[in-house]
Amino acid sequence: MQKFVRYYARPRFLRHSGPKGRGPSLNKSSTNSSTSSSSNADAYPPYKFGPYPSLNLPDEKSRNGVNNLIDKITDFNELKIVPQLRDALINEIKYNTVLRSQNYVSPTKKIKSTNELNGLIIRPTPVQTAAIKIINGNKSEFFNVYTIAAETGSGKTWAYLAPLLQSLLTAEPSNSGSNAGIKSVILLPTHELVDQVFNTVSNVAPSLNLNIIKWDTDSNYKNFIELFKKGIDIMVTTPGKLSSLSKYPSISSPRMIFSKISFTVVDEADTLMDPSFIDETYHILKNMNNLSNLIFTSATVPSKFNKTISHIYPKITSISTPNLHKLPKSIEFRLINASVAPYKGSKIKALAQALYAIHCDGTEQGFIKRVVVFVNKKEDVNGVVEKLKTFGHNVKGITSDDDVQIRKDIVNEFSSAPEPSTNDNNRLKVLVTTDLLSRGLNFNGIRNIILLDVPSNSSDLVHRAGRTGRMNQSGRVFMIINDSDKGHVKGLPKVLRNNRRLG
Repeated sequence: MQKFVRYYARPRFLRHSGPKGRGPSLNKSSTNSSTSSSSNADAYPPYKFGPYPSLNLPDEKSRNGVNNLIDKITDFNELKIVPQLRDALINEIKYNTVLRSQNYVSPTKKIKSTNELNGLIIRPTPVQTAAIKIINGNKSEFFNVYTIAAETGSGKTWAYLAPLLQSLLTAEPSNSGSNAGIKSVILLPTHELVDQVFNTVSNVAPSLNLNIIKWDTDSNYKNFIELFKKGIDIMVTTPGKLSSLSKYPSISSPRMIFSKISFTVVDEADTLMDPSFIDETYHILKNMNNLSNLIFTSATVPSKFNKTISHIYPKITSISTPNLHKLPKSIEFRLINASVAPYKGSKIKALAQALYAIHCDGTEQGFIKRVVVFVNKKEDVNGVVEKLKTFGHNVKGITSDDDVQIRKDIVNEFSSAPEPSTNDNNRLKVLVTTDLLSRGLNFNGIRNIILLDVPSNSSDLVHRAGRTGRMNQSGRVFMIINDSDKGHVKGLPKVLRNNRRLG
């Protein structure tokens, strides 16, 4: 067995003992044992984390309307979806859901058989219910703009995919007699998210007889033109890559490409409409003259994002869930103070001790454990990786400077289903990264997230923590702090225990 370095027998932030022979345990449920109901928590103002602009909620009338929909509908059969799409949707979710990951935190959790997993009853999540009902129910022929906002890991991808696919399947044939062109586009901020969403669409496209394309760094222009002439139903891409099409000599202007697009999704919209992306994103949207439906979706709604969207598109339908800006109740949240002995101010020592404890705690039995560590600056990633390797862990790092294909290969190790462990293969796998990978990525079966640096704001906290606890599965988040961190950080566990909204 791989030997790991540790500082003392039992981590002081894990005072309770684990099962005999398993070393220190992390199973204690503190965040989930809230004594306050969600309604009581909502009576308090949102808890502002950090000095930066706060998160906003849609108006109360919109939220109440969505709540009423969620209470009334509990089955996909109650939503207006064409039968072939409903069947494809349910099957895709059933066979690709994170619920198939059985590397449970609790060692007493029953492992399901293949037949039990295949027999899962798939029901719409609150955001899926609300988005599908509202968007599919809108028969207006005018330009419709929507914002979809819901907590991390709640199924937002299918919340917008279902209406998009419905519109394609029910659209009237083209009057021009030609299918050439692009009918819909999904915009995402990173190459990793492009892969993830494209794979989801690819799982249903054949059964729905749809032509789809991923336009990314490894895409071929010749193949694009061939498919463009036949007709592209869905293109999945980034704003930068989509803009690059206008650089080819055979394309006279962006409008030539965008003229038939009627449905566009801006996923992770708070990123794509922030100062680093907005010029490129908005330039693309302005050239889509025949849009009927435009959807912005995100797990967080910063106040600046609200102002930007409202200024550009004054008439918007807001769709948000009751738990927006809350961490999932299934997440256990803890602080580790690196200022106390034996760390003496060394966050790296505190991180190494936390990794050792996770490795020894008896959770995820039968599977290789994987942990994602977030830092604030990409310049710190390689240094943390090298230091952790000296403690015996299998550590890799990703920053925006890395080759795209290398990034994708590493991400796949952490986003794919957990691997069974063996006596020769039981080392902890650790990924060190930045907010590059904090938004939207579906880390399949990741049970532990460590925040080596305190996030700058509520939005970053929500997204980083949201890489675990997806679809209400159990997960743990450890934030490493020191005495210089302000009181709003140290009060965070109680805020989250009481299911209070972040602001």
